[in-house]
Amino acid sequence: MARSFDVVYPPKDRIHLDGGLNNKYDPQIILDNETPSCMNVIFENGSVETRPGTAKLNTTSVGSYVCEGLYTRHDNTGSESMCAWYNGSLFVLAATTFVTVPSAQSIYTAGGRIYSAEYQNYIFFCNSTNIPYKYNNGDFTRHGIYPPQSTPTAATAPTGTGLTGEYVYKVTYVNSGLVEGDVSTATSTFTAANENIRVTIPTAPASYGVIYRRIYRTEAGGTDFKRVTTVTNNTATTYDDAVADVDLGVDAPTDQGVPPNYAAVLYHQARLFVIDPGDYFIKYSEIGNPYVFKALSFIRLGNNCGEIPKTLAVFDNSIMINCQDNNSWLIYMPSADDADWIPVRIKTTYGSNSPFAVFNFKDRVMFAATENSKLIGFAAAAGDAIDPNATLLTVSNAGSNTKSDVIEPDIFDINESYLDQISAIVYKQKAYITVPYGGSQTTNNRIYVYDYSIENISKSQKFTWSPWSGLNANQFAIYGGKLYYGCSDDVGHVYEMLTSTYNDSGAAIDSYYWTKEFSGGGGHDNWHKDFRYINILYELSGTYFMDLFYRLDSDLGVGNSTQIDLNPGSSTWGSMRWGLDTWEPGKQTRESKVFLGNSRGKRIQFKFTNQNTLNQKFKIVGINYAYNLRGKR
Repeated sequence: MARSFDVVYPPKDRIHLDGGLNNKYDPQIILDNETPSCMNVIFENGSVETRPGTAKLNTTSVGSYVCEGLYTRHDNTGSESMCAWYNGSLFVLAATTFVTVPSAQSIYTAGGRIYSAEYQNYIFFCNSTNIPYKYNNGDFTRHGIYPPQSTPTAATAPTGTGLTGEYVYKVTYVNSGLVEGDVSTATSTFTAANENIRVTIPTAPASYGVIYRRIYRTEAGGTDFKRVTTVTNNTATTYDDAVADVDLGVDAPTDQGVPPNYAAVLYHQARLFVIDPGDYFIKYSEIGNPYVFKALSFIRLGNNCGEIPKTLAVFDNSIMINCQDNNSWLIYMPSADDADWIPVRIKTTYGSNSPFAVFNFKDRVMFAATENSKLIGFAAAAGDAIDPNATLLTVSNAGSNTKSDVIEPDIFDINESYLDQISAIVYKQKAYITVPYGGSQTTNNRIYVYDYSIENISKSQKFTWSPWSGLNANQFAIYGGKLYYGCSDDVGHVYEMLTSTYNDSGAAIDSYYWTKEFSGGGGHDNWHKDFRYINILYELSGTYFMDLFYRLDSDLGVGNSTQIDLNPGSSTWGSMRWGLDTWEPGKQTRESKVFLGNSRGKRIQFKFTNQNTLNQKFKIVGINYAYNLRGKR
């Protein structure tokens, strides 16, 4: 060996603690930049630091309710509106207050999760068991165009002549998108004798979203229904018909079905795709028309027995469908014509029970994967081969593998009885996944951050994982360019994430990072050592301290500790008192050598914390350490 004393590791560089959580393997054998245990940290530009804080968005609570859905509605003017569901009712954000949508109160059963998709300036909602609705920042009405619930009637009009013969009438509704629904049931046959006919036409409830109605009639003695007129309101209750048979218009529509009470919904190729929990078919709307679902517009997967679809996602130019437990499919779509679509089974044994936990990143789709009813991790589907060897998707091949192997112990602690509660979102090249962590946990209480931006200095990993606690998120949304979550506790609040403060609405953030167990340079694993000092490059974050702990040879105790001053050495911006303090620019970072006292052993491990104190953080840019070799014994 070169030297027995004052051996520095690494000899020419620092260890950048940016590799993320790896608690599957022993802390002695993970990579130098990985951690066997951390909480509430982020990995940025080769460093590890305390995560940003959160703050209440709505200062006044909606009520003692869990957030059942949180979405942002966009339209083609560029405007946004945040939509939050509580207690089966829709609320919309106004400044820092959620206000009620009067026609959207007590629409759904309280406590049920709400599914949503956007199309044509509307946002569509459903809870899988009740009628779906649409909202456009003013109009909250039914998603589909339902036919009249009452039957029109026909009788002699008080005035007029001209119609002779036997006639039958039907009526349709037309919504604000100028799309027509199915016809009503027919009137009884009315026999006219050189007279006009008064048709009593039903009006639609406001929730139907009807602006026009159309009347159809047979020719004298005929069976085909043709248009008589369009009534351009939803208020008139009668119409006197004097239209001759030769002047009748187009045929009445057929097969203008409404969407099912769907359990998931997705926009793709100018259609809405939904999962019908009644028959487990994938059903879809007409092109350019999200309101009409024709009777034969459905896809059945497999044998319709064990393959129960749970999730929908866009994958390349296809739709990916994860079924309950062990199956996943692609609907390959070379064109918008449904006659060209091809169902293809993905080459994987994984399924999913988490419809809110599917997200796209790069050229992949990630989902909470199950196998034989057990959550086994988060899997990424890629085209043509098992990820990460992804190429463009072909008709015949697609595969998936888990991306969460390194945090498998945490995965197995997620409560599998509540997999349908897992939610995820992608924001600035990171995925945020909220889960019910703990065997008895029934609501989401932990966030896992999956960072796929590949920015760590060592480039030894392509992604990192970091767990965050203290944030009970039920669902995420991006609004005004910022990330928010609706709370899984019954507090009626939405929270802004990633604020510039280091507290969670006034609560301290418990932030810490354990390094791996270091055994020194090559060939020194089995040598006893005197660990002399650690050299730390760290940010001077404020006028407070961070804690450094160190322990030896897999000790499970807290170890020895010391405090490190993070004071930048001058008045910090925002805290200087004019006339009392001296303004100096100070320093941004400092490199300090911390001596480790009588620390003898084969391996050493370090921990950094923010002291679990309000508005404190730490940021470690890199470390190295020194030791003397004592001998093999």
